[in-house]
Amino acid sequence: MRTKKIVVLVSLFAIFFLSSIAWAVDCPIPDTGQTKCYGDVGNEIIPCPRPGQDFYGQDAQYPCNPQSYTKLDSNGNDLPVSATEWVMVRDNVTGLIWENKTDDWSIHETIDSYDWQDAQDIFIATLNNTQFGGYNDWRLPSVIELSYIRNLDAYPPSINTDYFVNTSLGEYWSSTTYVCDPSYAWGVASYGCIGCKKSSNGLNDRKVRAVRGEQCESFGNFVDNGNGTVTDTFTGLMWQQDAQNDYTWDQAISYCENLILANHTDWRLPDVNELQSLVDYSKCNPSIDPVFPNIMSGCYWSSTTFAENPSNAWYVCFGEGFVLEFDKSPYGDYVRAVRGGHCGSLDTSTTTTVASTTTTLSGSTTSTISGSTTTTVEPCPTETLYGEHSEEAELLRYFRDNVLSQTPEGRELIKFYYELSASIVKAMEEDEEFKAQVKEMIDGVLPLIR
Repeated sequence: MRTKKIVVLVSLFAIFFLSSIAWAVDCPIPDTGQTKCYGDVGNEIIPCPRPGQDFYGQDAQYPCNPQSYTKLDSNGNDLPVSATEWVMVRDNVTGLIWENKTDDWSIHETIDSYDWQDAQDIFIATLNNTQFGGYNDWRLPSVIELSYIRNLDAYPPSINTDYFVNTSLGEYWSSTTYVCDPSYAWGVASYGCIGCKKSSNGLNDRKVRAVRGEQCESFGNFVDNGNGTVTDTFTGLMWQQDAQNDYTWDQAISYCENLILANHTDWRLPDVNELQSLVDYSKCNPSIDPVFPNIMSGCYWSSTTFAENPSNAWYVCFGEGFVLEFDKSPYGDYVRAVRGGHCGSLDTSTTTTVASTTTTLSGSTTSTISGSTTTTVEPCPTETLYGEHSEEAELLRYFRDNVLSQTPEGRELIKFYYELSASIVKAMEEDEEFKAQVKEMIDGVLPLIR
């Protein structure tokens, strides 16, 4: 019996370990931070709609890589959330480390502004010469990196001020040159807009926030799937290849929610961070990879509402790369649907079509996996450990339904799990020590899935 338990434990570990590897992508896109749902007129915050209702499918309903930060001391050591003093902030999604601003008239003073060249030759150089935080590889962030720390549930500043304290209003320089006119450079405004200014002009000084860490931006990673879809191997997102035109914001959401393309039914309107990830800032008119043919010069809707004025939504213009907010209602704009990544509807009872196979994963007791028969497990191991409606069980179901079920390898792991479930539950019922070992292992995996 002991040998059997060890085999079961190792098998369970393998399932979750492989799952976490399958889940990872090279360049995860942080969530926008938006948690509220909106209508399309006025300053209307609405209860988040259910599937089939108007406005279902907006940003808040597809959580994706939730924003997560850690405070760091002057030596780069982690501090608790309760810390009242810290000098750097680590983005736990991207791994980047950001300078924290101050109001003490030091080099980190929040209100200081520079032109683009001085931002590098004076500000960044000073940080590196003094080895701020013990590092000498500080730099200006790219426009993508800078935009990814926006919190679009907040305004202004549109940033998590629990971590990025002393954030002044204004515009912040990026390192990214505006390729359509190299005398300009891109910047991000404190309310979230992304535009460009003259890079060397005292009248166009901007604020600066330094960053360090490996850049996670690369183009040419798109795969034409030959079925009207394109996969970005860096972000894990699958995109509709051909754009659609003349949709208002609510029509764009509805179109994506009802789209059936390449035998997938889980399409959605991308949030603004996902949509901006397609912008190639080394190109101009259009600023996007040529794998997307016949790119329209107009702007494309995102699912993200402009929280400061909820009658507007964020959109991305692929002519040059601007990210702006615009009225949701009167005009039609372009739409490009997306699926995958780590995002999935908050509605956890779903039927997902993958290839030509229907995978029904409602609840946790019955599942139909490609190439297998229906397997009933009552109860499953996670329900035995945590309870049927526990946060842990819901998270694992979400991971199963929206990540593992999206690939053939993932579906095989699900199938293998259900084949072992009865034995795992039986072994846990017979041996409390074994049950504790299984729980300890799953507890260690849950943070990775989160």
